[in-house]
Amino acid sequence: MRLLTSFLLTAWIAFAADITGAWNGTTRLSLNGKVEEDTMYFSLKQVDNLITGTAGPSVKDQAPIKNGKVEGQRITFDLPVPNGVFHFDLNLEGERLKGTLMAEAQGQHFQATLEAVRAK
Repeated sequence: MRLLTSFLLTAWIAFAADITGAWNGTTRLSLNGKVEEDTMYFSLKQVDNLITGTAGPSVKDQAPIKNGKVEGQRITFDLPVPNGVFHFDLNLEGERLKGTLMAEAQGQHFQATLEAVRAK
């Protein structure tokens, strides 16, 4: 039984998402009937199911992420910002990360979609 459990755990880890690397993306936010787009860049490192790294609107403007984790193909992490936090909930689809960004900052709440590709 131990051998089977060990084998299944190893197989599960082999098929889990591996998101280590640089990612370039775009956020889309709908406000008052107008769609606004912005850039988003990530530099992520995955060890087992934990993620560390940085995120921000440009390669040079980065901040450390917090609470990063991987569960299968689902990736979640937080990006602290002045007076708030951005919550990322993404799914790995091939070489793309797709999902949502929930923001709580300066007393405001909004949700945007995000799509990023692994940098080559």
